[in-house]
This record gives sequence, C-alpha cells and structure tokens, in this order.
Amino acid sequence: MKKSTCEKIHTIILKLPSFLEKVVAAILLVGVVYSCIQLVLHVFTFSSLDFGIYVEDILVTAFNAVIVIEFIRMLVKHSMNTVVEVLIFAIARSLVVGHEKSLETLISIVCIAILLACRRFLFHDFDFKEEE
Repeated sequence: MKKSTCEKIHTIILKLPSFLEKVVAAILLVGVVYSCIQLVLHVFTFSSLDFGIYVEDILVTAFNAVIVIEFIRMLVKHSMNTVVEVLIFAIARSLVVGHEKSLETLISIVCIAILLACRRFLFHDFDFKEEE
C-alpha cells in the first residue's frame, strides 16, 4: 500500500527536528574540538606574567568545552539526566570561575543541591534508560 503525499510530508516533518538537532550537535562538536586544541596550545605556551589570570583563562575555556560537550549529549540523547547535568555544569562554572557575591554563591550552591536532589529522588528508571 502506497503512502499518500500527506503522510510522506508528515513523516518528514516528524523526522526533521531530530535531524536538525544532530546537525547542530555536529557543528558544536567541530567547535569544541577546535576549542580543545586551542586550550592545549594555550597551556603549553605559557606567556602570561600573571599566573592567576592564566589559570583562570584555562579554567574558563575548559569549563566552556565541558558544558558544550554536555549540551551535545543533551541534544543527541534526550534524557532528563543530561538536562540536569548541563544545568549543574553551567552553575558550577559560575561558581568556579565567576567572581560572585556571597549571596549569589549561596544561591548557586542551593540550586546545585536542589538539582542533585531532584535527580536522586524524582527521577525514575526510565529517565536513565536512554543512556544505557
């Protein structure tokens, strides 16, 4: 039995967002590979006189790469666990490399604790199923 034109268009429309997500993930992957290569080159070409700024620059670049890698996983895997991991890494980045006030730091720590508690107590087995 032949599919009608409407059914073919409907099938294409359903598959197109997934394909576009994978295209975006591939573009981000190329960018993060380039960023990691730049990070390695930057580590081995110590040219800064201020060691604190040098280490902070390396941390910012490394955290950005990790966040993009987790975001790529989120685009490809579609699980709640990957979404929470991206959020945790993003908040942790601001804690480590950001120069926030005490209240903002406390709020960030509470947010991470809430995300970890949600992950521990609210997720079910099927939330982790796609990762296996």
